[in-house]
Amino acid sequence: MYVPHERRSLLLSLLERRGYLRTAAVARELGVTEETVRNDFIALQQQNLLQRVHGGARYLPPVGGDDDAVRTESQYIRRIMEHAPDHACIYADDVALLRHALALPREKKSFTLITPSLQMANAPRISSTAQHVILPGGILDEKTRLIRAERGPDLFLSAHRPTLALLCPDASESAQRVAYRHALSAEWAQAACRYAERTVLILRPETSSATATHDVFCTPQLLIAPSDVPSAFLSIPHELIPIITIQDILEAQQM
Repeated sequence: MYVPHERRSLLLSLLERRGYLRTAAVARELGVTEETVRNDFIALQQQNLLQRVHGGARYLPPVGGDDDAVRTESQYIRRIMEHAPDHACIYADDVALLRHALALPREKKSFTLITPSLQMANAPRISSTAQHVILPGGILDEKTRLIRAERGPDLFLSAHRPTLALLCPDASESAQRVAYRHALSAEWAQAACRYAERTVLILRPETSSATATHDVFCTPQLLIAPSDVPSAFLSIPHELIPIITIQDILEAQQM
């Protein structure tokens, strides 16, 4: 079951993709009551993120506002899933953003999730969205809640060869060098870089200024990041998918 912030992010992502949502239909889709959805629509309308209409809600393009966190997160979610092909085999870091993205209902799409995270694998909405969930055998690390694969991440991922690796590091210096706070997280991410057909690097607004000690070296094909990403991230050939933040909107209004 989603907490309100998670559910509202999903609702906004659906609105951005579809343009309009009917209250009754989306309540069935997310497994909640119509009253819950109406309350979510009211809260999002108060942030100027949608327009309530009879029987549902209509998407509003970005115009700024007091709270842009939900809109920014929904952009990340939508961009991630736009680049997840049908029937993909996906490796994903265990962060809330990726759990939200993989839990998003997708019409006529299914995927296989490879994860060393029990929390990711047991997320109720993911388990009903994914066609298969593959966990390695091994010992659970109490600090990270990730599984230490019996023969190591490299052997496990070389056997399964993900179509897509979704990496959301804790810190980064450039698109080729990112870092994680925990060594085990970095080990899994590095192995995913080696064996995935396509690597998507996801940089959150706070990533470039954060610190972490366990480096991962990768060559991503796709970079999802704030539109003002530092030039160090543009030094290698890859496709940049920009995320428009509230600061971008405010600066544009002042020009």
